[in-house]
Amino acid sequence: MDAWKQAWWLTRNEFRKDKLQWLWSAMFMIYTGSMSGVLLIGQQESSVINPVVDAFFLIMLPFQGFLFSRRSFRYIQEDSYTQMLAYYRRLPISNETVMWSRLQQALIAFAYNGLFFYGLLYAVKLHTVGFTWDQYLAFALSCTGYGLLITGLYIYGEFLFSGKKYLLLSFMFLPIAVVISVLIRLSGNYGFWYVIHYSKSWGLISPVLWVAAAAGLAVLWGFSRLTLKKLALRDLS
Repeated sequence: MDAWKQAWWLTRNEFRKDKLQWLWSAMFMIYTGSMSGVLLIGQQESSVINPVVDAFFLIMLPFQGFLFSRRSFRYIQEDSYTQMLAYYRRLPISNETVMWSRLQQALIAFAYNGLFFYGLLYAVKLHTVGFTWDQYLAFALSCTGYGLLITGLYIYGEFLFSGKKYLLLSFMFLPIAVVISVLIRLSGNYGFWYVIHYSKSWGLISPVLWVAAAAGLAVLWGFSRLTLKKLALRDLS
């Protein structure tokens, strides 16, 4: 409990440092939510199932777990994540506290960014599907479960790699997302509509929702524990 309280102090401090991050994040989510709706409209009007739709969502959904702060923009040039960890270690603030804070920041970011992303996605396209509020909540939470899963990988990279290696890890995910999208395409449909279908049919008891949430939380927790073990051995000098 003490670690959680200390982490919350750290989280609030991080959010106060760069208040413009809330604006940049909102603008990016408004853009991606709108573009997502446009892609879905284009897919509906096309007779050919395009894997680009799934690839776009697979790549963009995990970005909801970030706020676009100055640190995130400078992580390549200045290796800002490593500098942050070294600074906290000197204070000293425990690795567990830093990890709890990062998880808190991710959950807050998913909630904040989700308001804009899913709001614009609904306004541009998904209002035509006829969702009730609980069905649309199930849809948003299903997507968030996937986002949490990938966030575990990103946290691993943030805490253990230099800025350039972290960038490489991020780029490695792009072809993986494309391959997954193509495989889904070969099944004769595209995955995003599966999520929509199950959310609309089952609401908050959608099996996709609960599988995605369980998998996302499990992977996020597992990578957090693995990251902590390796972080204790990392030289931050």
